[in-house]
Amino acid sequence: MSFSIEVIQIAAYLGAGISVGIGAITTGIGSGLIAGEGALGVMKQPKSSDQLFRTMLIGQAAAQTAGIFSLVVAMLLIYGRSDTAEGGWFKASAYLAAGIAMGLGSLGPSLGAGYSGGQACKSVARMPKHGNAILGNMLIGQALAQTSAIFALVVAFLLLYSVPDQPAGISVGRIILKTMAFLGAGFSIGFGTLGPGTGIGYVAGKANDMMGRFPNEKSKIMRTMFLGAAVSESTAIYSLVIAFLLIFAL
Repeated sequence: MSFSIEVIQIAAYLGAGISVGIGAITTGIGSGLIAGEGALGVMKQPKSSDQLFRTMLIGQAAAQTAGIFSLVVAMLLIYGRSDTAEGGWFKASAYLAAGIAMGLGSLGPSLGAGYSGGQACKSVARMPKHGNAILGNMLIGQALAQTSAIFALVVAFLLLYSVPDQPAGISVGRIILKTMAFLGAGFSIGFGTLGPGTGIGYVAGKANDMMGRFPNEKSKIMRTMFLGAAVSESTAIYSLVIAFLLIFAL
């Protein structure tokens, strides 16, 4: 199959656009959810505005995590090793798959972190004197929701730096097989984080809500949150395993 350096560059630049473009969707939505609940909370509890602003800003910063990962992958794709044709179709497909993995992989975690932060702001407005406990639980929940985004980042890095150059004299069928495997890895972890990231964020958000209603039941609420998050995260681990197999075992 004929090949030129422009093919790798096209794949890298398209992957960069997919990574940061899709990554910005729910990152922005999640941050907006937090800010919206923060604004409502300030109107309900004007005297606790400083505490609400702090919770809102910290929550927004945490919700931006996956978006920052997407930006990093995009920059690596733009300024990485796309100026050499040595990698062939293997490198081209891996670069595109890296953008897909991180772009799609940021959707669920960002939305989940945004919901968790929004519920925390609502809870602080309801029970300001327990704001520190709610803030701490919010950060834990957001960290759990962003775990799937870390999985996507790991797969993106593997696609960027662990895929071998295309061997000389390889058959067309083998080239197609490997390129589809790399793209499959990107889609596997990308779509595989959507449910877990969103689900864990929902669990964490409800836990934050309940801490504002039943602050004396903090230990029970957190225990339930951790258990629910662990079960929700399992499917992201399945997707991660399949992505590894597609990259290294085929």
